Amino acid sequence: MLTWINEKAKWIIVIFAAGIVVGLLAMDRVPNQAHSYPVGVVNDKKITYAEFDSRIKTIVQNQYQGQHLEDEQYNQLRTEVFRSFVRQILLNEQFEKAELSASVSELESEFSRNPDAVRARLVQEAQMRIRMIQQQSASQEDFMQRYQAYISTLPKFLLDTTFNKDEYDAWLKTPEAFRWGVMLQFEEDLKQNTIPMRQLQMLVGASVHPTTLEANWAVNRRLTDYELQVAVASNADFKVDENSVDSVMVAGYFNAHRDSFFVKKDMAQFEFAYLPVEATAGDDARIREYAMTLYYQLTDSASTTTFEDMARISSEDQGTAEKGGLLSDDYVGRGVYVKEFEDVAFALDSGAVSEPVRTRFGYHIIKSYGKSKDSTGADLVKVGHILLIVNASSETIDSLEGILTKIKTSVDAGKSFADAAKEQGLDTHTSNWISRGENIEGVGYLKGLGAYAWPNENLPDDASKVSPIMKNNKWVVVAEKVQDLKAGERSLDLYYNSIKSTLLRNKAAAAAEAYLSSVADKVKAWAPADSAADSAAVAASKIEKVNVEKVTSSVDGYVPGFGYGNARLAKTLENAKEGEWTAPIATDNGAVMVKVVSKKAPEEEAVKAAVKTDVANAASYVAMSLFNEFVNDLENSTSVESNLDLYYRD
Repeated sequence: MLTWINEKAKWIIVIFAAGIVVGLLAMDRVPNQAHSYPVGVVNDKKITYAEFDSRIKTIVQNQYQGQHLEDEQYNQLRTEVFRSFVRQILLNEQFEKAELSASVSELESEFSRNPDAVRARLVQEAQMRIRMIQQQSASQEDFMQRYQAYISTLPKFLLDTTFNKDEYDAWLKTPEAFRWGVMLQFEEDLKQNTIPMRQLQMLVGASVHPTTLEANWAVNRRLTDYELQVAVASNADFKVDENSVDSVMVAGYFNAHRDSFFVKKDMAQFEFAYLPVEATAGDDARIREYAMTLYYQLTDSASTTTFEDMARISSEDQGTAEKGGLLSDDYVGRGVYVKEFEDVAFALDSGAVSEPVRTRFGYHIIKSYGKSKDSTGADLVKVGHILLIVNASSETIDSLEGILTKIKTSVDAGKSFADAAKEQGLDTHTSNWISRGENIEGVGYLKGLGAYAWPNENLPDDASKVSPIMKNNKWVVVAEKVQDLKAGERSLDLYYNSIKSTLLRNKAAAAAEAYLSSVADKVKAWAPADSAADSAAVAASKIEKVNVEKVTSSVDGYVPGFGYGNARLAKTLENAKEGEWTAPIATDNGAVMVKVVSKKAPEEEAVKAAVKTDVANAASYVAMSLFNEFVNDLENSTSVESNLDLYYRD
């Protein structure tokens, strides 16, 4: 009986694991059928679960092709797919409002201009038809006859190795072209989306009229090179005491610039406690015991299980499991693997299998595929392994969750979150401000946090103030929402640190500006080194806390103290008198004095070429930018009901 169990162990493991996966999918990704709610509602138009789920499955199948997706990836995918539905509904409303539709000539042009897209769809449908013929055939001979008959019906341009565009265009005009299902689908997509979208882009961008005069001004400004002398007093040399900016100053700045501090999305802040998910000594012992079970099975003379089969089923090294555990096709020397691993690997005889070996990666069962030597006589080996990673067991995680559950229970009984955590020997932490879909800094994605912080109105109210116990690969977490903000509000709390940083930076820049003013005469007396002999003199004239150097740049280029493409630099150069130093100018980086030594205007031909390019680009890029802004404004100004929480526990 034990032998039979060992023989069948891998299949028992696979079936058991499959059951767990199906159960998890049922809990996390299958909606409660008692709910009849749509996934979302946009302007009274419903997004059904069937449509939404179908698109998710299609994307996972086509783009990820069987790859394992983490919870956070699924959450991001669902968010993006939901947004795509919202966007499409809003655009369809605009198509209808503007009475946009695809004409016959536009459809014909699209088909003619996109032969590659059409051929790819035709090939896919033809392959599907051939598979159906194969399934329906009574024999190989029957299949070949039916296959040849079907191939003879395909358009010639689809079979020729060299594509003939004239044959393709002629075929488009025949009735046979639109007896293909994919052609009808493509035509429908062109009618409903592609062509109306292009028409709407043209309408939105109709106000874009780039002029040669504007382009000429911009090009001359951009292509003019300046030879400059620049003196910079950096903020870094003028440290400001953090306490020099207090809450009153921050509040004053906020009140003076309230319209700059809008809350763009609903946000929340949490007090939380967490425990690390780490394997215990008991977990380590259990994994070793399991590794020994696999080892005994592999070395049992009565067993027919091969090392390679066991690696494919049991190894947690995904990169080598599918190759039967083989680590490298070539022989390798020492230094490639960690020491504990290679000490055993080099000691094994060819064909031998080791007992489990512990490294920082987990437990390895190693098989030797032979030894060799390199040109220097050093030993080489070829090995495979079965890796079993030592993770925290469900029992360990359950015990961690139990500790945090006690915090939740105590808070629900009336204690403060901090006191309840302290009873369990845990510190509490305050999160960064986060919106739906964002992560607590330092903790990462927590499934269930969004649903807790922004509960769906169709769900019954939770009696507990505290979140469910949440976990990821590193932490088990419990949290309490302590503050929230609604989109459209103005918030001092949200922007407090940002405002304080701005005020501290301004203070440092003011100090740098004052210092630079005090040494302005020394700056004006500075002269660059024109030769090696002058270098000593320049070094001797160096001004403390001020760096003076020669720079050649355009308005859009990099200038020390200003950075790249700085608007203040452009204004400074516009007003500067050639050959004279400007007064000190405070910038985000400190304070700067500039002298325009000379400026070089661009050549006429270069300006003409750049103007022509700028006019063409403005017509396309500016129009596209306007359209993107138009679509974003549509989304931001529309009230959207999301019921994803009724279906997925994010």
